[in-house]
This record gives sequence, structure tokens and C-alpha cells, in this order.
Amino acid sequence: MPARTRIILLSIAALATIVFLQPLLTLLGGVMVLALVGTLIYRDLPLDTQDIIEEYLNAWLRRARDGFWPSSQSRRDEDDPVLMMEEEYEEKPAPKPRARRSRARSKSGSGNGSPS
Repeated sequence: MPARTRIILLSIAALATIVFLQPLLTLLGGVMVLALVGTLIYRDLPLDTQDIIEEYLNAWLRRARDGFWPSSQSRRDEDDPVLMMEEEYEEKPAPKPRARRSRARSKSGSGNGSPS
């Protein structure tokens, strides 16, 4: 590969990295700052408030997960109000297959079915 082509390709790669990677790194840095601040705030809360927040997040994650992977019946707990609400969304039984009707046979003069 000639040196001039290599320089052009490296310049394009550097420009694309600057253009596309800078917003990504800014977004990731902002998310990390928010997570750090949230962690510090959560740490300073009383234990009962931490438990309430933890239960809320666990219920939210369970609902989100069950949207992707339906929960099994063996995992259900009858005392959990979140799981009791999920019983409304149980799967419906599959519809019964329809009976196939046979077609009436047409009488044709030739064996291959095309007019001669």
C-alpha cells in the first residue's frame, strides 16, 4: 500500500474517531457521574428508606425481566403483591387448529389436467 493512501486512510480513521467517539465518551462520562452521585445519596439515606428503594427497584426489574422472559410457575410466590398482579397477564391457551376441508375433484378428460 502506498504511503499516500495509508496517510489518507489514517486521517479518515482519526477524523471518524474524533467525530463519533467524543459524544459517546461524553455520554458515558455523564452516566458515570450520575451513578456516582446516586450512590453517594443512597448511602446517606436511612436504612428503612434504602430498603424501600431497593424493593421498588427489584419490583421494577422483575416486571421488566418478565416482559422478556416469562416467569415459570414454580418461581411464583403467593404473598408477593407484584407477582399477584402478574397473574392477569398469563398466557392464553393456543387456539385449536381448524379442520381442513377436502376439495371437490374436478373431472377432466386428460390425465395431466391441461386441455389438449
